[in-house]
Amino acid sequence: MDKYKKQLGFTVIEFLIVMVIILILASISIIALNGQRTKARDAKRISDIRQIRTALEFYFSDEGEYPVTQEPLALGVTGVQKLCAKDEGGFVPIDTICNADSIYMAQVPKDPLPDQQFVYTGAIEGYSIMFITEKESSLGLPGTYYAHSESIDQIPENK
Repeated sequence: MDKYKKQLGFTVIEFLIVMVIILILASISIIALNGQRTKARDAKRISDIRQIRTALEFYFSDEGEYPVTQEPLALGVTGVQKLCAKDEGGFVPIDTICNADSIYMAQVPKDPLPDQQFVYTGAIEGYSIMFITEKESSLGLPGTYYAHSESIDQIPENK
């Protein structure tokens, strides 16, 4: 009877085949997930830029001009984290006390990647916010884009 007893468990070969299949599937999943993370960062970038544009339009509507800068500002980082009324400084540090009625954006978003920034340059009649996308998005191919009051495009100057 012992000759015909069914063997229980896996053989080493079966176990190795299953492990190889699992590793291949895991590798494919990781590669696909990284692509989705990049797309998610681009979607967040575009959404954040649109929110900043909306806040700037409210600012312009009330103040009659956009926040004016002498030098380009890195938005969302130390020193430029809040958008308040013109007489309170426009783009100011987060700890600046602004009148509740004059806050256009309580916290200016920053780029999802730590080594990239949204860069704002502003004049009385227009502004430009430079940002970089990583993959093809709703804006088009990956690359440098500029947000203006009228649009988001690849033209640096607001005309």
